Amino acid sequence: MRREGYAHRPIKTGADAVSDVRFEPDSEFLMETDDFLNAIHKAYGFQVTRRTLQLYSSPQQKLLPPPIYVGGHRSYYLNPEHTQRLAAILYLSTRLFMPLKAIRKLLRVYPERHYGLLLKGVLTPQELTDFTELFGRGLEVRDFLFHKVSRVLKALDEDHGDERMQDEATKDKALFAMTRQFEKWMDTGRHHKVEAILKHEAAE
Repeated sequence: MRREGYAHRPIKTGADAVSDVRFEPDSEFLMETDDFLNAIHKAYGFQVTRRTLQLYSSPQQKLLPPPIYVGGHRSYYLNPEHTQRLAAILYLSTRLFMPLKAIRKLLRVYPERHYGLLLKGVLTPQELTDFTELFGRGLEVRDFLFHKVSRVLKALDEDHGDERMQDEATKDKALFAMTRQFEKWMDTGRHHKVEAILKHEAAE
């Protein structure tokens, strides 16, 4: 990644990158190695060593692009490119327990613009595996998520019998009805109450 186009970015320390103000994951800047590792820890909660960083960037693993070089031999890591990708790798490895080979295969096809969505944990390991296998057939990440939402809404529909006995028009009609119920639920503001309760439980 020796590209002159990145040299104009400001250089920040880990403390500058993740200050008391809200971290802006899409802002563009450069960090030296120690500051990069510090920012990963503060912004995403992952601790990673230089050795692991070198492993991920090695020709054998090819999980993380190597740093860029500015002003001679001094190397820098890019935000958001390196930061979000390393956070995604660490999330998949430590939270979903995916092997590095599977992570490498997934990140070859998973859109970089959706790394933030990946870190929110809305896709299961199996769904990510399915995405890897089906990518290239006209499906996008949003298709997977909307399909997941539609499955949940269908499961909530207790007024209809076995879905296998229904034609597509009947299934769609039931799904639209559940979608309207979901809209009404959102209008009541109950989703804020549920979110607050879940956050409180998670903090205890």
